[in-house]
Amino acid sequence: MNIQSVLKMHRQDKWGWFLIPNIIVFSVFFVNLIVSFFITTKEAYYTGGGLSYLIIYMLVIGIIVMAQTFSYAISMSVRRTDYFIGTALMGAMMSFSYAVLLFICSILENWTNNWGVKFHFFHFPYLNDGSLLEQFAIYFILLINLFFLGFMISSFTRRFGKKGMVIAMVVSLLIASVAALLVMYYGYWMDIIHWIISHTAVQLAYWLIIPTLLYVVFSYFFLRRATV
Repeated sequence: MNIQSVLKMHRQDKWGWFLIPNIIVFSVFFVNLIVSFFITTKEAYYTGGGLSYLIIYMLVIGIIVMAQTFSYAISMSVRRTDYFIGTALMGAMMSFSYAVLLFICSILENWTNNWGVKFHFFHFPYLNDGSLLEQFAIYFILLINLFFLGFMISSFTRRFGKKGMVIAMVVSLLIASVAALLVMYYGYWMDIIHWIISHTAVQLAYWLIIPTLLYVVFSYFFLRRATV
């Protein structure tokens, strides 16, 4: 069983990778679109957006994919490296595919004047202010970042077990709490807010490339010693 076989194994799960995320996104979209026809105010109608549903789903699929396929793949004599590469490629391809989907829907929404009812689901101010290439880059970076975050979490849990995961969560919360207290104590909140405001959406997205690469590296090393 090689990398191609791992990809084929993942593609057979059409519900997990293809159908469920599309059903969720477009069901919510059509329900909100219908609701928007009954809103009589002239103000724009905003919802959580298709991007938010897909990035959450990519996080979820990154977490559950290992629980669903890792033991089976190892039992079929697949090497851990091949499993990692095949799963990483699948996550990257799906992130790219859903980025294309969001990109097309965003363009359609803009061209149709927000579906004719000022309904914002795929196209938002600030997020879609850049060039078309920058908008696509935002979608792709956000999706692949969340996928590998989920995959790293799953790999860590497989390597260190539930006890290790609980300890990691407690340590992470403590670090986050201490960091928040220090920022509040030294009055850095406004500096942070000003720094965020001074950057475009795509510039902020580019910063996510670094943690994404770290997620990939950590996932690989956790997976190499993960138990079946």
